[in-house]
Amino acid sequence: MKNIALSIGFLCASFFVQAAEPPQCRQQTVENSVIEMCLLPGAAFQHDLYTLKADKVMIFALVDDYSENVQLDHVIPEGLTIEFPLSKQGGKSVTIKGGCVPESKEGAEVARVCNFHWGKHHIVKDVRFEF
Repeated sequence: MKNIALSIGFLCASFFVQAAEPPQCRQQTVENSVIEMCLLPGAAFQHDLYTLKADKVMIFALVDDYSENVQLDHVIPEGLTIEFPLSKQGGKSVTIKGGCVPESKEGAEVARVCNFHWGKHHIVKDVRFEF
């Protein structure tokens, strides 16, 4: 797990060096949790990066090509555990699913619209990033 976090950190750090523009971020509050969806635009002819945070904790960072259809499953362990508040929905597992779907106009991608659900909660609703 530590290696994954380091890899994501290096990816984000290297991405910031190549970024053409500052990150575009949108926040929504769901069940007392602050959800932040960001687009980190890549330089010309580079990939963009989409990030999702819950209460300032990074959940994922995905390159645009892999952000369209996302599903993350978490099995909640028995006993006392530290869980995100949104993961406590009464079941033994919870799923984050959704994506950032491209929109095209005259044959060119002009925007992405992001929607994600965390279990039964719609945590990112129609967040639009225009290019």
